[in-house]
Amino acid sequence: MDEFDWSVQEAKGWLDVTVAWDGGRRVVEVYDPVRLAQSVASDVARIGRFTARRLLVVPRVTPENIEAAITAIADESFFAHE
Repeated sequence: MDEFDWSVQEAKGWLDVTVAWDGGRRVVEVYDPVRLAQSVASDVARIGRFTARRLLVVPRVTPENIEAAITAIADESFFAHE
């Protein structure tokens, strides 16, 4: 994605990211805290629940924040638990 695409995603506050490594691939839902709260409230009001399979919350949806968080959770064996 280019700089404009990232600015759009940052403004939206969420992005699905595919993480690939030697052992496989997973899609991770990345949210900022404000957008997550909005999504939770909306889903709970609409359908009575909120679920997220692979949720990652970062301060802002930027490539730097996402990369740092993915590296940290990979180092913590986050993806090995599935």
